[in-house]
Amino acid sequence: MAPVIIYITGFRQHAGKTVISLGILSLLRKVMDPSLIGYIKPVGQKLVSLQDGTRVDKDAYLIHAFSDIPDIKLEEISPVRIGSGFTQNYLSHNNQLEKTRKLEDNILDSIKKLESKRVIIAEGSGHPGVGGILGLSNADVGNLMDADIIFLSGGGIGKALDMLEVDLSYFLYKKSKVRGIIFNKLFPHKIDTVSKFITEDLINKKYGAFGGPLRILGFIPEVDFLSKPSMLMLRSKLKESEALGNMDNKRWKIPCGSIRVIFASFENLKPDSFLEPRDLVILSAGSGKKIRKIVEYSGQKPSGTGIGGIILTCGRTDPLDRNLRELIINSGIPALFLKQDTAEAEDAILKISENTKIQVFDTVKIREIEKLFEEYFDFDKFLDTFNLRK
Repeated sequence: MAPVIIYITGFRQHAGKTVISLGILSLLRKVMDPSLIGYIKPVGQKLVSLQDGTRVDKDAYLIHAFSDIPDIKLEEISPVRIGSGFTQNYLSHNNQLEKTRKLEDNILDSIKKLESKRVIIAEGSGHPGVGGILGLSNADVGNLMDADIIFLSGGGIGKALDMLEVDLSYFLYKKSKVRGIIFNKLFPHKIDTVSKFITEDLINKKYGAFGGPLRILGFIPEVDFLSKPSMLMLRSKLKESEALGNMDNKRWKIPCGSIRVIFASFENLKPDSFLEPRDLVILSAGSGKKIRKIVEYSGQKPSGTGIGGIILTCGRTDPLDRNLRELIINSGIPALFLKQDTAEAEDAILKISENTKIQVFDTVKIREIEKLFEEYFDFDKFLDTFNLRK
């Protein structure tokens, strides 16, 4: 019997497709032999290099690290890799249709290698039309694999319905098989209201032309914890930064809280009045007295409630005092020393924070994802929708 292929797509990049894939895989492992579960990222855009130089999709690499699915071969589950310049090369090709057919064959070859599986979770890229210029939009790829689609919508009521109006119409036009919808990254206090007004009855009256009923599989809350970068992630992105302390320490892997830029004078600096647990503090390396006050404040807090990290700036002009360096390292607070000034550092960190994706070292986040799905994902309805109880 051919495997059931479930294709996770979303309304935009960073809609949460990898988180959803990890959550579903974690639940499937509890009811099914893991060897019968497969995963594929048919079209990847963000690539990482393996030790042998092979480039694979970053999300596929993450799933390989954390899904606990045996015998995953990275080169097989990431068949089409669209790196920099790929689209230009495609448009310059004298036979674009032939090129598309080869890319399709790569995907189908990977699917064939997973034909012994009972179910395959396939993860899409970006919004529904991404890859369309290559003939490999999410709708095209879903049709190629003969997959059932789960679509991730954003939050709100009017906003979510507006998204569905555009995106589901596109899938209808492409004659794709959308079977389920997940409303992801909702404000927790609005879940009851959203679920009251956005019902399966409403969705099916509007979009009941997919050949089967649309099922709402979950209203998943936005978890601030999951969208925050850890100090280890910031170190990986801020290439020229100097790490102070042992990056193998668990504290480097815990997501930080809010970003707090310290402008107050030493005399007016009152950490208790504006710092919260796990906050990320940014200040100049030349602010020795303020650095000491913040480190001492954090050290007096109960375990896990001190600051999440320190970003020291102005490395081009302000050397870091040796005694301060030792103080920070001995405190165990993850810290980075940057050449940029405070404004430049804040801007860089804000940009990283806006596009935070799960990283292979984010073990803390992975466990939170599993708990999230146990509570908010309708797994019984999922199993029934895709006939996976047998």
